[in-house]
Amino acid sequence: MLFCSPASRFAGTAVAWRELQGEPLITLTRDSGIRLLIEVAYETVGMPLLPAYEVSQITTALALVEARLGVAVLPTYALAAAPHRRIVSQPLSNPIIARDIVMIRPSGRSVSPALATFETILRRNVRRLAPSDLD
Repeated sequence: MLFCSPASRFAGTAVAWRELQGEPLITLTRDSGIRLLIEVAYETVGMPLLPAYEVSQITTALALVEARLGVAVLPTYALAAAPHRRIVSQPLSNPIIARDIVMIRPSGRSVSPALATFETILRRNVRRLAPSDLD
């Protein structure tokens, strides 16, 4: 998703990756898997990725967006870190970039009560954080 200031030209509308050309972009550092997905999207639309800022933490990226220093492309779950910030988020398209996050456990073994509880809490929170159009 694209995170931007409420005053941004992107606020209130879906955004195509190509529209980000020339925008000051705030990204995570290259050691982040999220950054790799952003690089793939930029390469897909034939644009060079030239970040204005590179940060290690999602919360830092959101703080820079709130300070109107640029826009950030972050996963949907970053919304959880922004409930009290003056930031809006918009879906990105053309291409749609997604990743699967899975929970792996050994097959053929009984599930401990702790794991069963954890899995229930995890699923509930993932549903809460996911955009409603993914439900």
